[in-house]
Amino acid sequence: MEEYSYINEISKSQNLRLYILEHTLLIEELVSKSLGTILNIDWKKSKSFGYSSGSLSFNQKVKIIQDLKGLNKIDSNKLEDLMMIRNKFAHIKSIETFQDFFELSSSGKVVKKNLDKYYLTKFSLFKPESEEFRYKFYFFHLSFDILSMLMSKMIKHSFEEGEKVGKIDFLNALNDEVLKLSNRSEIISKAVEKVKQELKK
Repeated sequence: MEEYSYINEISKSQNLRLYILEHTLLIEELVSKSLGTILNIDWKKSKSFGYSSGSLSFNQKVKIIQDLKGLNKIDSNKLEDLMMIRNKFAHIKSIETFQDFFELSSSGKVVKKNLDKYYLTKFSLFKPESEEFRYKFYFFHLSFDILSMLMSKMIKHSFEEGEKVGKIDFLNALNDEVLKLSNRSEIISKAVEKVKQELKK
């Protein structure tokens, strides 16, 4: 279906297992990069998030992202669904199609239900040539949604950090000026007291 050829932008593989793995490898790298950004570390050199044999698994990295960034329920569920798809196709040889995945694993039935919930109404005009293509199409959009969410989290975090840095710079400059004043002790005492009162609220 030519109009939906964009679903091959990330992976052009006709082999579904490879198609899924290429998408999830890209997402795993972005998860690592997101964690590096959030924790302010070079993720490529990190023992936890880099390329070493002792680095954390994809599942473990996703759990950390969920803990750190407080994902909403839908985003969290989408990540869980992606991990279930990836894990089954990566580790069970007999699962070669989405139909296999849905029929041979209990998690597959849950994922199928969720994919329908996410995309059946959203793409109501989509008329696939087969059910297999339908779920490949849904998988692409699941991957795309997760990539977009991770990028959004990184951008938001960067903006928040920039705002914090700006506030700290301002407060440091203000502090320098206050220290020059003759009544600085009185001003500082009032400020400290105000902070104490705010903390009690």
